[in-house]
Amino acid sequence: MIELTPVSLALGAACIATYTDLKKGRIIPNWLTLPLIPIGVVFYIIWGAYQRDLLLVISGAVGSAVAFGVGYALWLTGGWAGGDVKLFTAFGALVPMFSSYRISAPYSSNYPLFPITILFDSVIVMLPIIIAYAVACRAQGRGAFYEQVKISKLKEGMIPAEVIYAKDGKIGRWSSFLGLGKPSWDRAYTNPNRAAGLTRYQVGELKRLMKRGKLEGSMKIKKGMPYAPALCLGLFIAVLYGDLYWRLITLVAGVSAQLLILSFVRVSCLGSAVTVLRR
Repeated sequence: MIELTPVSLALGAACIATYTDLKKGRIIPNWLTLPLIPIGVVFYIIWGAYQRDLLLVISGAVGSAVAFGVGYALWLTGGWAGGDVKLFTAFGALVPMFSSYRISAPYSSNYPLFPITILFDSVIVMLPIIIAYAVACRAQGRGAFYEQVKISKLKEGMIPAEVIYAKDGKIGRWSSFLGLGKPSWDRAYTNPNRAAGLTRYQVGELKRLMKRGKLEGSMKIKKGMPYAPALCLGLFIAVLYGDLYWRLITLVAGVSAQLLILSFVRVSCLGSAVTVLRR
């Protein structure tokens, strides 16, 4: 029962983070996430030492490292904000290993990789919602994940989807999802990989370029989507139910096995019928 202590902390933090993320515009406070990381690491050190289990001792540190590595990679793509990374890292520290009451992934119950289960569950839950949202936006003639905003309407915190740069005194634009064909520049005015978005200084520089006639029109801005609610759902599902990914795998494997057996039976019956007709 002692492992329910960090799990309870994680579930409580998830609910608070969901509220602040939705209510305050993608803000997950540091006072909520940062203290939970050392709390989780120290908890498993003490508990592991008491149980004389080396894996348990290091599980909090390993779980937080795994969660931070995955979260940081998603931050680099611009999909997550810094608060999402810190919240996910806190989950990794508090719940590095957990055996759900119903379905556990083989790796999550024996190794400090439970954050992967949380992430998979959150993605599986959110994917239908994101697809429906994208289809609805497409039907209305709007972009699902990007929008065009006039330079004069730019505000601090908006996340650019393109690089506006200066090269040999000329202003250029570049955007590529895979980072292909990246040009060289002397100075970059925007950085799509900065999850915090445009700074006040950058907004001022872009507007000054527009006034001087060097920059016209609008620029592509990413539509930020709060991910804390998805992580919250993923955590609750992972703890109370288990790994949805492995449930889908087992279902697919079961259906495939049934289809193979049915096909074998049909072929056998057909072969028997042909044999009887020949006689």
